[in-house]
Amino acid sequence: MSRFVLGNLFLLASIGCAALSQVVLKGVLRASEPGDLRTLCTALLGPGRRVRTAAALTLVALGFLCWLQALARLELSYAYPIACASVLVVAFLSWIVLGEPLPARAWLGTLLVLAGVALLSPVRA
Repeated sequence: MSRFVLGNLFLLASIGCAALSQVVLKGVLRASEPGDLRTLCTALLGPGRRVRTAAALTLVALGFLCWLQALARLELSYAYPIACASVLVVAFLSWIVLGEPLPARAWLGTLLVLAGVALLSPVRA
């Protein structure tokens, strides 16, 4: 497998882990009231939430390791714009998994982000 293909697989894994971690953390915090640091810690480490919080933190760490592997194989000017497309994955997952509203204006914004990523990312083979 070429360095470029493997780098893109790590990049895709990094995006997936980052997006999933955000959705899991939002799900954990969803039932809690916003507040100070103590309230946040209680919300994250409360009964029945520790496993999901640990899973989210594991996804963050795994995503970071995948990102490092992607950077070792790809040019930053190529990888970073694509990695920024993770906002699209987060928006889609928050709509599907969390049932958050995503109005037409938000869809338009995500399409513009996707267009920007396509323009910034040169095609490599």
